[in-house]
Amino acid sequence: MVRERNLTTAYILWLTLGLIGAHKLYLRRPLMALLYLFTLGLFLIGWVVDLFTMAEQVDDCNDRIYENEDSTLMEEHLEDRIDELEDQVEELRHQLRNQ
Repeated sequence: MVRERNLTTAYILWLTLGLIGAHKLYLRRPLMALLYLFTLGLFLIGWVVDLFTMAEQVDDCNDRIYENEDSTLMEEHLEDRIDELEDQVEELRHQLRNQ
């Protein structure tokens, strides 16, 4: 289970290491982190914009985390259901052979 991202942690990373993209890594945006690293926070403009958009970025990251967890749970449920149906089909085949 992946832990959701925290706004306070994101702001601390933004303030201390934001020019090199640490907060972007924390928010699961490795390509943006790399871009920040090579441009020093998109020439400081991106870094300043992040000050005002951090809450939305954290919410988006958490939404992506929950979507991934939901899809994983759905896949597991479907796999279990398929196994059950295969067992039922095999049982019916067995019954038909014995008639």
